[in-house]
Amino acid sequence: MDYWEPAIEKMKLSDLKKLQLKRLRATLRRVYENSPFYRRRFREAGVTPDDLKTLDDLRKFPFTTKDDLRNHGYPYGGEFLAVPLEELVGWHMTSGTTGKPTVGPYTKQDIETWTNLVARCLVAAGVTKRDILLNIYGYGLFTGGIGLHYGAMAVGAKVIPWGVGRTEALIDVLYEWKPTVMTGTPSYQFYILEQITKRGLDPKKTYLRITIPGAEYMSFDLLKRIDEGFALKEKGGGPRQIYGSTELIGPGAGQATQCTEYMGFHMWTDHFYIEVVDPKTGEPVGEEGEGELVITHLTREAMPLVRYRQRDIVKVQYVSTDCGRDAFPLVQVMGRVDDVIFYKGTKLYPTAIQSALMKIPEVLEYQVIVDKRGAEHKFIIKVEALSQNPQLAESIADAVEAVAFARPHVEIVPPNTLPRWEGKSKRIMVYE
Repeated sequence: MDYWEPAIEKMKLSDLKKLQLKRLRATLRRVYENSPFYRRRFREAGVTPDDLKTLDDLRKFPFTTKDDLRNHGYPYGGEFLAVPLEELVGWHMTSGTTGKPTVGPYTKQDIETWTNLVARCLVAAGVTKRDILLNIYGYGLFTGGIGLHYGAMAVGAKVIPWGVGRTEALIDVLYEWKPTVMTGTPSYQFYILEQITKRGLDPKKTYLRITIPGAEYMSFDLLKRIDEGFALKEKGGGPRQIYGSTELIGPGAGQATQCTEYMGFHMWTDHFYIEVVDPKTGEPVGEEGEGELVITHLTREAMPLVRYRQRDIVKVQYVSTDCGRDAFPLVQVMGRVDDVIFYKGTKLYPTAIQSALMKIPEVLEYQVIVDKRGAEHKFIIKVEALSQNPQLAESIADAVEAVAFARPHVEIVPPNTLPRWEGKSKRIMVYE
């Protein structure tokens, strides 16, 4: 078992909590003295950094939301900046498809911290300097491509900076350049697997042994399809999720290891203090509860966030693992607060639907449609399958109903009918 920072990764939980408290106090002082937004927000809440005596005291401080970032953090970092503008070396940001982009500014130290975190993730996933890494996350404003690039080079792995797209040529690279590690969204990895098969090639005969999926929700059943399709386990590897977001710092906030790849990922809580709260009330859900992830930066310079509501629904556990990173909680993302679909008095979770569908071998691809435009709301799932057997449609409806508590109308469509994605998937369509 390899470690990038063994003294930290194998530290005791009691020692980690002492480090968290020290860094948390520094973060609160930093934003109070340097960020106009937090100075104002803390005063409105009647708190100062001196009110943090214990880790639990963080609950006294106000939440930060994505709307706060959009309204007060654009451009450059806006009122959230905790350093002078001349200290910045660049930015990443979200696409801004639903409003102003969320901006992530970086100092030189932030870039070094980020690089180190991604390197820690890759080594925890099993990547070494002997590997060739095909990086198919997008480069540019998106954090994925450059973040993985920085970290892989720090480890010493050889990077092919492919980006997103040109899938036919990418498949040639898989066989000719023989990369052993591939990044990318799980949807894109799944699509590549499908395209290899369509070309009459055997995906198990690529040299891939590890994939680093991230940037979107993934069910363990989808990961199992990728694992078995490329024969990753047979080569001593597996699909090992990386976690992050623009607001956090980019990819690198958490990583699945060989012993946790079908359980979740270790969250690096020496850099990100986490809470789990009820998404409606904001109250803590208790040890190992399920709720919305809230993060506070412990080491970020340019734009540290305090109690940022990440909008991911997670389950957090402290368990003993073979890799020995027991002080770092095991986090499983159950879905997104924003993704829940209300349908006839029940809640549809896209995550649960994907998990149910990926368990059925006949399902090649799918699309979920919820149409609320008429008097009678409709819940439809289109499924690509080789067989047009009506019994398959019934079996799919049964499987989805068991997890969604609503029965869909299932339409079996021929292969190659539904959309594919060279990036984040868009399998859920809601019409209102």
